[in-house]
Amino acid sequence: MMTLEQAHQVVQIYAEQFGAVWSDRTVIDRGGYWFFGVGYVGSCGVIVDKTDGRLSVMGSALSLDDCFWGHEHGFSPDLVRLRINKVNDQGRTIELLLHLVTDGPPRQRNPSLKRAWLADRLRALPCEFGPDRLWLSIPAFREALQQRWFEFDVLEPREELGQVRQ
Repeated sequence: MMTLEQAHQVVQIYAEQFGAVWSDRTVIDRGGYWFFGVGYVGSCGVIVDKTDGRLSVMGSALSLDDCFWGHEHGFSPDLVRLRINKVNDQGRTIELLLHLVTDGPPRQRNPSLKRAWLADRLRALPCEFGPDRLWLSIPAFREALQQRWFEFDVLEPREELGQVRQ
């Protein structure tokens, strides 16, 4: 378990290596991680996980609330896999996935064909997509959960089936 002092050292090294600037010395404790207001143009700050000291750079396109929610739900600015476990509203699920999922047969650039491919994939659950960068889609995933369109897990690309990042 990392201490706040150790996390601060990790952030200081990051800031020195990448020329990041402290915009705010306030540290936000979110239970499993700390948020530090240090970054550069295009970054609102960094998160340091308490368990392993992993530093994640947050972009500036999302609100802090969305950044925190995304981090807490396994999203990362890096590549992740999406596992769909249950679908309650197939139409809305397909429309969301249509623009997010980049895998599939190469000829599925046609939206109608890709919708059919997605519908076929969603017939056998759970099904997985990715790896893709889904970070900027966090608001859409929040809405999908709130509206109960579908249930999902976000996994790191190297994780085996059944090992969800907490």
